[in-house]
This record gives sequence, C-alpha cells and structure tokens, in this order.
Amino acid sequence: MTLEELITDHQKKLGDLDKVILRYVLNNKEVVSQISITDLAKATYTSKSTILRLVRKLGFAGFSEFKYFLKASVKKEKAPTEMFSELQLADIIQTIKGLEHIEWEALTDHLRNASTIYCYGTGFTQRKALDEFAKNLLQLGKRALTIPNKTELDMAMEMITKDDVVIIASLSGETENIKENLFMWTLKNVPVMSITRFGENTFANHADFALHYKVTPFSVFKEKKVESLVALAVVVDYIFRKLTESMLEK
Repeated sequence: MTLEELITDHQKKLGDLDKVILRYVLNNKEVVSQISITDLAKATYTSKSTILRLVRKLGFAGFSEFKYFLKASVKKEKAPTEMFSELQLADIIQTIKGLEHIEWEALTDHLRNASTIYCYGTGFTQRKALDEFAKNLLQLGKRALTIPNKTELDMAMEMITKDDVVIIASLSGETENIKENLFMWTLKNVPVMSITRFGENTFANHADFALHYKVTPFSVFKEKKVESLVALAVVVDYIFRKLTESMLEK
C-alpha cells in the first residue's frame, strides 16, 4: 500500500495539523525518509507529539516504522519498469479495493433521490468520463447534466440546490478556480461527490462522498511522464453499476 492510499483509508481521522504534515511529506518523501522526527516537526512548524499521533493514526507503531515505510516507497517509485500493462492492472485493482470503503447505500440513495445530477470534470478526460456517465443515467430515468466549462458552471450555481447532487471529477482535487464553487455548495447543503486520485486533497476533504482512483505515472521517454486516467473510468462505471443495483432492489 502507498502513502496516498493510507491517507485515503484514514482520511476521516485526520485533523488540520495532520494534513499540513502530510502535504509536506508527500512533497518531500525522500527527505523525510532520512530526517529525524525533530527535524520534521521543525519543517512543518508542529511538535514531535503531533507527528507521533499522526503516524499512529496511519497504523504505524512509531516514527521509525513510518520512515522505513517511506524508504521502501521511495525505492519502489524509483524502480524502472517496462511492464506498462501490469501498472495498468495494478491501478485498476487498487482502485476497486478503495471503493470497498465507500458508504454505497447512502451514496446511491442521494443519487436515486436527486432532482438533477450535475457532473463537472476539471479536464478533458474527466469531462469525457462524466459525459458517458450522464448518458448512462438517462437509461435509469435520471436527469443528469454535464457542465462543459467553468463559465457555465458559474452560471448554473443558482439553479443547483440541496435537492440535487454534484459530481466533480479531478486528478489533483486542488483546481483553484473550483474551490469557490465547492465552498458555496457546502453553504447551501448541496450533496457533493468528488472523484480524485488517491491522497489527501481539498475536493475530497469537502465532499460528502470522496471516491478515489489510482494513477501510477510511467516514463515513455527519458523526461516524458504519462499519467493514464483509465482507473477514473472504472470508478464512474462502478458508480453506475451500484446505482443500477440499488434501483432494481427498490
């Protein structure tokens, strides 16, 4: 299991200080795997006791065990591989395993009872996946709208109410110009479902339902990294299947 997956599994236990520390760790894995707990506390302006509580929330006995885990993670990430098909399979398997932790009954109840399901993707691939999802929902008699861009999303804000559901798909979950929309949905009690890559992020933290997909970058050429979002399509299809099962049961 990766650090991003651990964070996802334990996200409900994490406080604001925990997230500050984890952001630093995620951006500096190799450095953190070599430094002391005192150095990490100084770097994150926290305390040793706060860091100890955090690593225990993640399932580690202490900081030394956490550092060993980080070292192994860094070594694994650096390991070269040409088995791109195996990476794809691993991403899909980890994604499906992560979906086992979702409260599906509550999620499907919201979708089933929603007046309108609004879908927004922050990038081209995300929009395409949600567009197919919205088309499939029509087969279930559900009203779904895919919003194509930020301008139209802002125009639709007044129409979106607590009787609807918003589904937002992103890679990072940190798209700046969407955070203001997310804040307004929270104020209006609009149910929000986020679909982002594994790990702690703003969209997941503020969503009523946070779903995640695994993305393992791989190098095609020396300096060229590719991030395949095939696992995003798996999540979207999984949601549709779960909703279909729920509607057939009712």
